[in-house]
Amino acid sequence: MVGNYKDIVREYRNKKIVGVCEDLIPLSDEYSEDIVRLRNEPRNKYCLHQTYTVAVEDQLRWYDSYLERDNDLYWCIIDKSGGFIGTVRIYDIDPDEDICEHGSFIIDEKAAFGPPFAVEAMLLSLDFAFDVLKSGRVLNDTRDDNTVMNRINSRLGFEFYRENILNGDRYSYRYLTSDKYSANRSGFAKPVEYWSTRLSDKM
Repeated sequence: MVGNYKDIVREYRNKKIVGVCEDLIPLSDEYSEDIVRLRNEPRNKYCLHQTYTVAVEDQLRWYDSYLERDNDLYWCIIDKSGGFIGTVRIYDIDPDEDICEHGSFIIDEKAAFGPPFAVEAMLLSLDFAFDVLKSGRVLNDTRDDNTVMNRINSRLGFEFYRENILNGDRYSYRYLTSDKYSANRSGFAKPVEYWSTRLSDKM
């Protein structure tokens, strides 16, 4: 992992990552209501093991504490028309262990049909972890019954390493190495490439 990761975190808190179907926009308080709305949807509460309803005031307090950390990057996923459709995060960036975590990944169910928003959000955030931070491994944990996320993880090459039981629910911790990601990225990216061609044909 690069030694100046703190400088990179500070830079990317003011820098958007541009994609084909969407952009990753650095978290700001202007998106607090959108984030709270999405996090409080029943399926998202279930997958995130969120046992309470988040209020805007809670999100704003969390945002203040987030700004004090230098190992955490949180993006809002914004479609090309400017609509808020989700969140994704790279956090617990640890250069000593050459690892970071991937999480807070939510896509609005209403945006699930059409452009491959979830696929591209994974690619943009993991590209950042491996290509910009130069992390050797990315860790995530997912509910065992979250079939969509587990399928995505498997296609990318995440490998199981331990199980966690949280209030009776099973979560699997998996890690992805830079080598595995490099080997699997092109196949995973095909829906985004298709959409890119489709958009080019319309221009």
